[in-house]
Amino acid sequence: MTTIAYRDGVMAADSRVTYDSEAGGTRMHKCEKLFRKQTKDGGEAIIGLAGETAPGLLFLDWYGSGKKPLMRLIDGDADFTALVLRRDGLFVYDAWCRGEKVLDEFFAIGSGSKAALGAMYKGAGALEAVDIASRIDPYTSAPFTCLSL
Repeated sequence: MTTIAYRDGVMAADSRVTYDSEAGGTRMHKCEKLFRKQTKDGGEAIIGLAGETAPGLLFLDWYGSGKKPLMRLIDGDADFTALVLRRDGLFVYDAWCRGEKVLDEFFAIGSGSKAALGAMYKGAGALEAVDIASRIDPYTSAPFTCLSL
């Protein structure tokens, strides 16, 4: 679970991963959720991943490669969302690997997205919005990171 927020050219994320353990119970650890990626055409993107880790990382490997979308994402039951910031705007992707341009001034994905959006409606920047979401959403936790193009 995750909170990734975008505002004013900045994308911010928490670092908590939560999953059910094969040994029983819920486990948590920290990981990276924001990635800077050079695309085949020489462009640059910042990608934030929320949801299932493995499909999200497959998307990260695919994005900007110039290759056809991965059928194992499209045909499978992958459950992830990718927020992609490029020079021409902000885009949201899912397992269909087809980006939809976000026209809103700010945006958030993940389990803490509603809290982050509420914070941004009150003027918070992306990083502050993720911090506020972490106080409400048990699946969002520090440390926080942020990147911009």
